[in-house]
This record gives sequence, C-alpha cells and structure tokens, in this order.
Amino acid sequence: MGIELSCSLARFFESATVIPMMNMSTQLSFDDGPGPSTPALLDVLRDASCRATFFLLGKNLAGSLDVAARMVREGHVLGNHTYSHARPGVLPDAELIDEIEQTDALILEAYRLAGVPKPASIPLRLPYGADSQDVRLNVLARLARSHTGWTAILDDWRRPAPSPDALLDAMRRHIGESVAQGLDVLLCLHDSSRYAEAHPATVDAVRMLLGDPDWQPGRCL
Repeated sequence: MGIELSCSLARFFESATVIPMMNMSTQLSFDDGPGPSTPALLDVLRDASCRATFFLLGKNLAGSLDVAARMVREGHVLGNHTYSHARPGVLPDAELIDEIEQTDALILEAYRLAGVPKPASIPLRLPYGADSQDVRLNVLARLARSHTGWTAILDDWRRPAPSPDALLDAMRRHIGESVAQGLDVLLCLHDSSRYAEAHPATVDAVRMLLGDPDWQPGRCL
C-alpha cells in the first residue's frame, strides 16, 4: 500500500477529545472513476496540495482518458480496478485477466497522453475487495500482481449516499481510532460507480476533510 499518496496527520478532534500531534500517514484512494464528479474532486485535491491513488474502471476510463491524463499530470497514481466491476466469481479466469490487461493498457495510454513516463508497476484493487479465500487472488498470483486493500471503506457507494457531514464524521472517527493505536490509514472512497454516476457528497466531504486546519499535506511514499 506504500504506493498510495500519503498526507501526514497533525491532529484531529474526535467529539471533544483532542488527539495529540502525531506524524501518522493517512492515504486517500478513490474507486470506480473517472466519473462526472472527478474533475471537481481533482480541483479539491489540487487546492489542498494533496495527491491520491485512483483505482479506475476500464469502461469509465475508456471515454475519459483526458481526465486520467490530468490525474497523472497533477501527481496522482493510477490504479487498476478491472474493466467492468464484475462481482467475485462471475468472470472466468481468462476474462478477468483480459479485463485487467485492457485496463492496464488504458492506464498506460493516460500516462502517455500526460507526457509522463509509464510507471514500473500499476497498483490493483479488485472490485468489492478481497479476503484470503477469494479465488481471484489466484489470478493475481499468476500475473505476479498484488492486491491493494484499505483500512476503511466509506459508504459513499450507497444510493442514496450519506451526507457529506456523515462521510466526514466517518473519516475522522476512523482516523482518530487509528492514530490512537499508532496505525496508518488508507481510506477507500468513490468518485463514481460502475454506472458512471456523480458522487458530489464525496467531493464535499473530501473538501471539508482537507480544509480542516489540522490536516497537513505530506509526502508521497
């Protein structure tokens, strides 16, 4: 997970409790884009000097290579979220491999369009995540690819999505609990969906998180 963008956490307030200043790592990642809300999200990240990892759906990426190229130019990392967002066990191994390869090719094209050298590797996150019993991990092993999980997945994928305030509270709660345990954070949010839907609540929640005076932009790992 070290390839994700890291923003250091100065301190957060959990209810009335002040969490002491600590040099923890909080990483932002976004699944299922690009979508209608992605440009606005990129504006928020740019204004906060914060970079993230975007796990892109091939079918959404195919028509939005310009948005992905902007991600690259602004320092974000592009990750593979397969092409169609199929549920575990739906695709035969050969089709899953094909989806991963198709999406890899689109991601590399985005780097080319951005005028940025292609990365040594492309991070990958399987749709719906993966546990140790997930048979799709056997496919990743054959491809010599690892799976990127998360420490918390937000409910912004639901319809209707939670309010920005509810999402912000969930992020702060998870960050506060992790800091108390001395753990780094990798948040999984969603800038779109497999139906290419807008996610304005996510954009607003991230704007509020990064606008907090106790959030300090950090370094890329």
